[in-house]
Amino acid sequence: MKHTGIMLLMLFPIMAFAQDWKIFTDTAGMFTASYPAIWDNKIKTGNRVFFTSPAEKEGDIFRQNVNISVSTNPEYGTSYTIKDVSADVLESVRKSFLSFNEESNTLITWNGTEACEITYTGYSKSDEQIWIRIKQRMCFYKTRLYLVTYVALAEEDVYKATAMKIINSIKFKP
Repeated sequence: MKHTGIMLLMLFPIMAFAQDWKIFTDTAGMFTASYPAIWDNKIKTGNRVFFTSPAEKEGDIFRQNVNISVSTNPEYGTSYTIKDVSADVLESVRKSFLSFNEESNTLITWNGTEACEITYTGYSKSDEQIWIRIKQRMCFYKTRLYLVTYVALAEEDVYKATAMKIINSIKFKP
């Protein structure tokens, strides 16, 4: 009996941090993603998919989010390389920020294909009060460009591990 109590105490932290996850299937963008059941899932204009975090505490006005955009072009992956597109995306983003700071820009393998992952911080021109950190991952799969963006507060990010788990769960469909 004593050992049962000790085992329960050892398992409590694991059970406390466990959360239910759902699987989202996007037939238009041709991908699946797993996300925590406590996060909101919405589809917005242009078939962009958003997974938005719950409030961290009472009065929390900023919600971290992972958003996924998929566009199709027969030249993706042939005439355009992911390096070309990532440079264009970065230049476009740079123009929409004040105090833009590129933290990292690396090539990785994602879903078996070459991808680019960029992390940057700054104040958005649309809200000069909030310093944010954005991680973007992009790659071509067949004739589709997958652009995944995670937006969080730069100074404190309690959902970073969860967001990366969502991003890494994304699987492209043939």
